[in-house]
Amino acid sequence: MHEQFVGTRAVDPKNQFDVKRLEIYLEKHIEGFKGPISLEQFSGGQSNPTFLLKASNGQYVLRRKPPGKLLPSAHAVDREYRVMTALYSTDVPVAKTYC
Repeated sequence: MHEQFVGTRAVDPKNQFDVKRLEIYLEKHIEGFKGPISLEQFSGGQSNPTFLLKASNGQYVLRRKPPGKLLPSAHAVDREYRVMTALYSTDVPVAKTYC
């Protein structure tokens, strides 16, 4: 199934979080990361909210679990991270993962 990219939009109020706190964290944990950052939410049907972060040194994609009570195995962004990190050193084209 192929879903067409439909762009970004302002962050949905239910998915708001402390952007300054995220910026401080990223500057501490990603070599060369430099704020300030702006944040938009990708439109479309992802079950995990996905955001476009624009920093002074580049653009990044952030995926996170949705707010609220979740089933234990649902929305496993940690599993996505492990799989993408493992695939990064292979011929499979995946983005570099951080944090």
